[in-house]
Amino acid sequence: MKIRNIFCTALLALSLPGAHAEEKPKTSEHRPKLILAIAIDQFRYDYTTRFRDRYTGGLATMLSQGAVFVDAHQDHFPTVTATGHATFLTGSVPATSGIIGNDWYDRALGKTITSVEDAKTTLLGAGSGKEGASPHNLIVSTLGDEIKIADRGTSKVIGISMKDRAAILPAGRMADAAYWIDNQSGNVVSSTWYQSKLPEWVEQFNSTKPALKYLGATWFPIGKDAFSAKPFITLSNIANKAYFSEWEKTPYANDMLEELAEQVLRHEDLGHHNGTDVLTISFSANDHLGHAVGPDAPEVEDMSVYTDRVLAKLLDAAVKQAGGLENLLVVVTADHGVSPVPEVNTARKMPGGRIDKKEYLGKIQDALTKKFGEGKWLLGVQESGFYFNYDLIAQKKLKPSAVEDEAAAAAMTLPYVARTYTRTQLLKHEAAQSQIDEYVARAFFPQRGPDVIVIMKPYYLGGDSGTGHGSPYDYDSHVPLIFYGSKVRAGVYSKRVGVSDVAPTLAAILQIETPSGNVGHVLEQVAEPFLESRQQSHLPHSTPKHSAKQ
Repeated sequence: MKIRNIFCTALLALSLPGAHAEEKPKTSEHRPKLILAIAIDQFRYDYTTRFRDRYTGGLATMLSQGAVFVDAHQDHFPTVTATGHATFLTGSVPATSGIIGNDWYDRALGKTITSVEDAKTTLLGAGSGKEGASPHNLIVSTLGDEIKIADRGTSKVIGISMKDRAAILPAGRMADAAYWIDNQSGNVVSSTWYQSKLPEWVEQFNSTKPALKYLGATWFPIGKDAFSAKPFITLSNIANKAYFSEWEKTPYANDMLEELAEQVLRHEDLGHHNGTDVLTISFSANDHLGHAVGPDAPEVEDMSVYTDRVLAKLLDAAVKQAGGLENLLVVVTADHGVSPVPEVNTARKMPGGRIDKKEYLGKIQDALTKKFGEGKWLLGVQESGFYFNYDLIAQKKLKPSAVEDEAAAAAMTLPYVARTYTRTQLLKHEAAQSQIDEYVARAFFPQRGPDVIVIMKPYYLGGDSGTGHGSPYDYDSHVPLIFYGSKVRAGVYSKRVGVSDVAPTLAAILQIETPSGNVGHVLEQVAEPFLESRQQSHLPHSTPKHSAKQ
């Protein structure tokens, strides 16, 4: 059945007399009572295949009983935490969401800011006077925002993660709360954007010091012990900076987040309000570990198997809280992938290497100085490019486009640079000639974006050790995408899709407005069973032969 026909039938039903008789909206029996939106930070698609034989828990269940999209991508640039989490439930891309990276240079403030930085808010739960965080830089709505608008505020929407941006951005501007983990105290924290103080249950949870349960703990490979294997990580016995820096790279951090999720489900009574409730959860430990050791390390395999187990526990809790799988809809994805460690790639005779940031920026500065004279030409650097000193350009009476062109030409002389895009070029909105061109067009937000965007060649990245992500290449963009629930039609789908398709698909299932910046499309394989079920319930019953007035 064509999805447009399903929509027409549903809309006809809404137009019938009595369709709006209820003052308060109630959750339809065909709508899930709870949506569990899960992002696993830096979880490459191939982790679902390489380690599949070792999965016996939540991932195994969803991979075998869910709708699995094997060619899903974060179809934007840069592929980083903030952009991926913003896309997840907005259906948007950086060019429309305003979230162009984890951070960017703010010309008005004269400094680099984070994606969720907000000086007008205060942090709750980690001492007094600390600056909080909020979604105020997100300029589009999320699925949760649209649910709250449609349900007139009767739903609850909450986001949690170890990272502030990963908790805040998927939940949206109207969320009831976002909670993350303070990396100096291990406390669950929030901000005054949401409430004036932490709920009592959060205070009680913090009083148990959940992050400190692992002092002195040793992480051994699954099935191994001190007599048979070398440990991956041994944590400090002292709750200091070194402890939290190592703890966040272990499965214990994901364990704590899952415990927090169960607390949220229970204390916020999710799944039991008039509208559809949403809990977004992002597991960050996978990313912290992955940056340190890379995707080929045995630690990453072990962490992935632990993630499978923690997801089993989370699914059990969510099914129980929702009153059965028929009331629950789960979606799982990742915010980005990751590049192999350059040294590992070199040993494989693959291309790539490490970028000397000092050399890279020095090349640009020197070229501009040689062409236009002395001065501090660069004010800021972001994941995707750099920002010029506009005052200096005006002082020297130069055309900005001339400075852009010179900098771009200088960058192209470096052996690891693939291509460049200037602000002037991007403002012309020229038609994309390649997929990378399209990704960059989706990245450019004029008020916040850099003056020159630089794309490195595959497998090149900065830093002296470990690895990173952010490129438009498949190893960074290709991620899992799984929908799971009693009405989800199990199957494996090979069509290329985007994470931007998640929000419009969920909006179609709920029959609400799509988020305001949506660029995605409804995944019919997921939405149709829900809409067909609703259509059947709205079909008119046959009228007795002699019941009508003559």
